[in-house]
Amino acid sequence: MSVIRGSLVAGLILLAGCSGNNNDTEGPAGWRSQPPGTVVEVQEAGATSRVEGAEQSLLVRYTTINVQGQPALASGIVLLPAALKAGQVRPLVVYGHMTTGAADACAPSRGTPESTELRRMQQGDEIARRLLARGVVVARPDYEGLGEDGPHPYLRGDSLAQSMRDMASAVAGHWNGIGDRWVAAGHSEGGVAALNTANSQHPEARGLRLVGVAAITPVTQLSKLVSLLEPVPIAGPGIDTTVALAGLAISGVASVDPVFKRLILEEGGLSPRALELWPDLERLCLEDLSQKDSWGGLAPQQVKGPRGDEALAMLQRALDEDDVRLIPMRQDVPIRIDAGIIDLVALLPFTEQLASEYRRQGLSVTYQRWPTGHSPTADMAAPAIVEWIMQRFES
Repeated sequence: MSVIRGSLVAGLILLAGCSGNNNDTEGPAGWRSQPPGTVVEVQEAGATSRVEGAEQSLLVRYTTINVQGQPALASGIVLLPAALKAGQVRPLVVYGHMTTGAADACAPSRGTPESTELRRMQQGDEIARRLLARGVVVARPDYEGLGEDGPHPYLRGDSLAQSMRDMASAVAGHWNGIGDRWVAAGHSEGGVAALNTANSQHPEARGLRLVGVAAITPVTQLSKLVSLLEPVPIAGPGIDTTVALAGLAISGVASVDPVFKRLILEEGGLSPRALELWPDLERLCLEDLSQKDSWGGLAPQQVKGPRGDEALAMLQRALDEDDVRLIPMRQDVPIRIDAGIIDLVALLPFTEQLASEYRRQGLSVTYQRWPTGHSPTADMAAPAIVEWIMQRFES
């Protein structure tokens, strides 16, 4: 068990992080009157959000619905390929990024050359370059609460799907020449986002038909990882980032469950020190959250307060209930899942169980393993993923 726990500690370090700039979240006048999935502001993207092969790299703000069911703004990057020839139609891919934290500064579209997690912000660039070369419009949402007002409901499937779906609607409705089909793709947290777009209980993106989902190392069975790591009594290297990630998971559940939020913040679910550090989750990204003066200075056991066991049970139950294995998937949407054989975050046995479960449900699943870890899987698999995506548009 100690070997497994050590591997999980090392692996969870890879799951998140970032740094960036804050953003004015007021938005342009009248945005609240626009339906979800409407572009309300466009500007040139920052240098770190530009991708080779894009004729234009744009930062957009669009309308969406937050987890409270209220109108909200979301942001992201739109990469436009070379100008259309007469009669051409541009396909659309919405690509979800890896975990980058929960603070506004963690929005990948707000990255700067000094961002401490710039590599993860740009992790999807290779797939984007290859799609652009094939004439595909690539949209990259920041997700709810990243770069805009409100909390980021970390790993909450409905919220992630809403961000993906509304960005698809916004882009297709704003730029001419985009066809009526789209593919959802993503890596890690973005893989969770992509899979949730195929939830049969969700509406289609406006004016579009989802024709495929490509999920790279999607996170599944996270509650099992939490249960193995929770007893660890020490802090320090190898543990610090894991505890910061646990804080993000706790904040994600708290953003959608007021009972859980009250338990951890008012009724003893968190320790006094964890309560002191709670505001850090909305102002720091993972690199800083992992330092000794923030969540990284806590041992896993030091996160729990007097009612910590109760809070942990609620957290695990929430993670289980929102696991991608339990999504009521659409039967008409093909799925591709790419796994890293030595992935210490989305563990290979869990990913294989996910693919097997989808196949058991009668879903069309393409599953491929790669001889690498969590982050490099996207780049190694990029050629195969892009070919699979293009086949979805050609069929």
